[in-house]
Amino acid sequence: MNITRRVLIVDDDEDFLVAMKMQLKGTYIVLTTTSIAGAMELLKKEDVDLVLLDVGLEREDGLEGIKKIHAVHPSVGVAMLSGRKDVQTVVEAIRRGAIDYLTKPLDMDCLTTVIERALAMRTMKEKCEAMIRSQINGSNKGAKIIYKSKKMEMLLHESSQIKGHDANILIIGETGTGKELLARYIHEQEGSVRRPFVAVNCAAIPENLLESELFGHEAGAFTGATRRRIGKFELADGGDIFLDEIGTLKLDLQVKLLRVLQEKEFCRLGSNAPIKTNFRAIAASNQSLEELVDKGNFRMDLYHRLRVIQLTVPPLRQRTEDIPLLVDHFLEKFSYQGKKKQISEGAMSRLVEYPWQGNVRELANVVQSLAIMTRGEVIDETHFPSWVMNGNGKLRIQENDSLQGKMPIPSSGESVATLQDYIRQIERGYISQVLNLNRGDKTKTAEDLGIGRTTLYMKMKELEMMK
Repeated sequence: MNITRRVLIVDDDEDFLVAMKMQLKGTYIVLTTTSIAGAMELLKKEDVDLVLLDVGLEREDGLEGIKKIHAVHPSVGVAMLSGRKDVQTVVEAIRRGAIDYLTKPLDMDCLTTVIERALAMRTMKEKCEAMIRSQINGSNKGAKIIYKSKKMEMLLHESSQIKGHDANILIIGETGTGKELLARYIHEQEGSVRRPFVAVNCAAIPENLLESELFGHEAGAFTGATRRRIGKFELADGGDIFLDEIGTLKLDLQVKLLRVLQEKEFCRLGSNAPIKTNFRAIAASNQSLEELVDKGNFRMDLYHRLRVIQLTVPPLRQRTEDIPLLVDHFLEKFSYQGKKKQISEGAMSRLVEYPWQGNVRELANVVQSLAIMTRGEVIDETHFPSWVMNGNGKLRIQENDSLQGKMPIPSSGESVATLQDYIRQIERGYISQVLNLNRGDKTKTAEDLGIGRTTLYMKMKELEMMK
């Protein structure tokens, strides 16, 4: 479908409307009405690029119509029509929001110029509004990277080396490690407040809407598309676009994404008109894209196009020295009425020992819950609810008297079990304790034990814990 400019003419002279339709036929799609009320009804259903509004409507004030039209379609340009050019009226029309003032009979070159200007102004306004919405809705905006570990220091050093380059970046890391935070850090290194950062969570947007979200659409491109929409790639022109959960993209959309990355141009849905854009793509995934490629679920050419530079965010369990700093940061963040709670050494030790499958996001949630649920000023181990950290984290064998009691150290004269039998009973007892702690949930038990679920089943079968 070729993009065609749409013009709405509001004039109570029906002969003039018929003449304009004939004159503009084949060049523009022309809609006509004899009243402002009729224009408002049309604008509720139709998307137009320009409204030509007669100043001297017989029963209505054309100048008042500017405000009414913008109430229905805020981004449409309105140009006034008149049989004569009165300076005072022109000034008043511009003051009320008109973009131009044309006199009859219309000069076609002048009309074309006005339509193109109206379209440019509308596009700029829609981009600004869409960018504002994008920034307001963006998560992690203004958040800081808290660290002292060598792994994070090296990661940020590598990230700072990307400054000034337009190479695409792939960020790999488990859920909750802070991949978007790192993407924003890379973006901020460029040091330009005019440079846009547009974030898209590919997994959070319904599949049937994702293409429209990325590339935008024209009015009428699909059912319910009553207005033109600016897409994320258009918004990211001159800046960075962050594509989170890139591994969830379907193959047909991967093909279109590959073309945008290669050609730096695309078409809105419902249009054949190419739109040029210049951006740097920062993609992120908590899955191995190499494995998805091997399974045929991700295109190899797209994978290599995205992975010009790869950065890996370490999980929290590999940077435990950062946990005390993060806990202090979150206690400050979640303080109530300016009162920051403290945390005991024992509670901090428990937090450091826990494997944090949900990483920094999980830690933030746990600290927030402790800050809320602890009545005193100091958070201790006794304040940990049973549901926090899958039941207070890893089981400590040395503190589990019931487990030790089952396997006493033999004394002189007693029969001695083989080392293999002793280890089997210790394993069996420990797995039983962790299973009880997790109320029989084998997935959580496997996570706490640091093994895969299949390995847990095999071990339980080996230890005769399963029938």
